Amino acid sequence: MTGMRLIKTVPIEALIQLAKEGARRGGVRISLNWLADRSGISRQTAARRLAELEGQGLIERTMEPRGQNVRITSAGLAVLRAFHQELGSILKPIPRSMKLSGRVATGIGEGSYYMSQTQYIRQFEKEAWFAPYPGTLDIKLDKDSVGLKEMIARLPSREVPGFETKERAFGPVKLFPAKLRKSRVVMVLPLRSHYTDILEIIAPQNLRKALGLKDGDIVQVEVVV
Repeated sequence: MTGMRLIKTVPIEALIQLAKEGARRGGVRISLNWLADRSGISRQTAARRLAELEGQGLIERTMEPRGQNVRITSAGLAVLRAFHQELGSILKPIPRSMKLSGRVATGIGEGSYYMSQTQYIRQFEKEAWFAPYPGTLDIKLDKDSVGLKEMIARLPSREVPGFETKERAFGPVKLFPAKLRKSRVVMVLPLRSHYTDILEIIAPQNLRKALGLKDGDIVQVEVVV
């Protein structure tokens, strides 16, 4: 699903108005009348827009005697960044990259398990142009990079479809070309992953050995979007 298709399901105008008012920096007090006037909609529609944003986890709000205090969540900021990226690619379609930083971390073995699945391997060979090493390099992202990862996840990319075996179902995975210390790698984003602060990287070789990496090492991954 592309970022723009996702944005179509979000009342983006209301989210933009909240961001302009300062809700992206912290809580801001607003009224339904204010949002209705700014957006050119009825008070009832304004209430519905806020409920939609809250229901999608894009804002948090607290009701107060003279209105409500609203704060845009990290997921809401990711939607705004995706919207900005989509507009940028339309108005100025040039190659771009984003740099994500974090520390090398030991995973729980899921990467090795997934990368040993024959159907994944075949599809990765086709979409990533190499046979991946049976395992992922896991990077625990810093706070700022978590938001960038969420934004990247909403952008168009190559995608490996999910499949089922007798034991279980495997979800789809998005792929983004990237560089790690001048090595060509691929960032993989399992669409069903619950680990938002972990970045998974695949490559033709064992990156820990090839680059001499160990847990705690600070690294930067440049992702082409």
